[in-house]
This record gives sequence, structure tokens and C-alpha cells, in this order.
Amino acid sequence: MKSKVKYELPIFSSSLEKDPLIRTKDMDMEIELLGADKDGRLKTIIIRFRSILCNKYTSARFTSQLYDSYDKVVELLESEWLKELERMNERDFRYWKPKHYAIYLDEIGMFQFIAQKCEVIDGE
Repeated sequence: MKSKVKYELPIFSSSLEKDPLIRTKDMDMEIELLGADKDGRLKTIIIRFRSILCNKYTSARFTSQLYDSYDKVVELLESEWLKELERMNERDFRYWKPKHYAIYLDEIGMFQFIAQKCEVIDGE
């Protein structure tokens, strides 16, 4: 499966200051990360997925495929998961126009989302 990089983390997930904070509201979900960048400055990064139809988390010990998503948000192209959802409900699928996103965080695991879009808030 091909992937397209949407965002590369400016911090290293291998040296996060604390566990990722996961928040949900309505159909949105966000992952907040706190870690040091290459210059040692602490940064907070929030990755927000909008209008989520499905999501899943896989532990680092059971993640078999990274899809080039190590410390990156990628869009997975030609996704079997998307194709399955489209077969299940073509009308709603066309309305939502979802995409398949993934991010792998070191020693934490893989987060995957079927969502309309992904936004990143890059802060200090």
C-alpha cells in the first residue's frame, strides 16, 4: 500500500516527555504530544482528526506494517479498509469522502483513522 506524507513530527516520539494525551469530542479526536525537538526545545504538537468514521490502535508489539508512518502522519492510498467501508455504504461514503490516516509512535504503537481530514497544531 502506498502512503503520502502529510506531516512529519518536529519532535522525536522516542523521547516524549509523557505519554500521548488522547482527547475526543463529537466526531473528532486529537493526539497531543510533548517532546523535545532536535535543538532540545520542548514543543507541544496536537494532531487533530476531523469527522472520524472509524479508528484503531495497535500496540507497538503487534504492529506488523509501519507504512512509512514512523513519526509522520501519512495518508494511506488504495486502502483496503476504505474500500471495505465504501462497499458497505457507498452513498454515505461519497458524502463523507473519508481518507485513511496513520501515525506510528516509538514504543507506543500505530494509530489509524478513517476521517475527513487531519490538522496539525504546532506549538511551543
